[in-house]
Amino acid sequence: MLKKLAVAAIVTLSVGHAVAASAAPLAVTTSPDEETIVGGRSVDLPTPPVAPIYFTLPIELSIVKNAEISTNTPITDKLGSDYAAWGAAIRECSLQKPTFVRTVGEEQYPFVVGGTEGTIKLNANDKPVCSI
Repeated sequence: MLKKLAVAAIVTLSVGHAVAASAAPLAVTTSPDEETIVGGRSVDLPTPPVAPIYFTLPIELSIVKNAEISTNTPITDKLGSDYAAWGAAIRECSLQKPTFVRTVGEEQYPFVVGGTEGTIKLNANDKPVCSI
């Protein structure tokens, strides 16, 4: 009896987690007029399980480039020998994600993953860096 109760609890938690995970869109972007028949609209990518039939957009992603950042080590350059602050900034940076854009022809549209826009961008040397 206890074994059946434990299995039922695990199944219930698994289903609850799957429903909660599928409620939030994985990625959101904008579809420009030239990609649609009815005009511009917001597009939510499907939640798992994802079959190739659900993809209707050509998706060409890139990371936003900030040419004003010319150094490969902005955190080290700014914080220097303040090791505690440097370590905290590096730790925070390691938890961040890139700022994506979707390229359609010559235009770029934001591509937000997981509900929040990323903070990591490419510098002038095409290296991903955290800005502080």
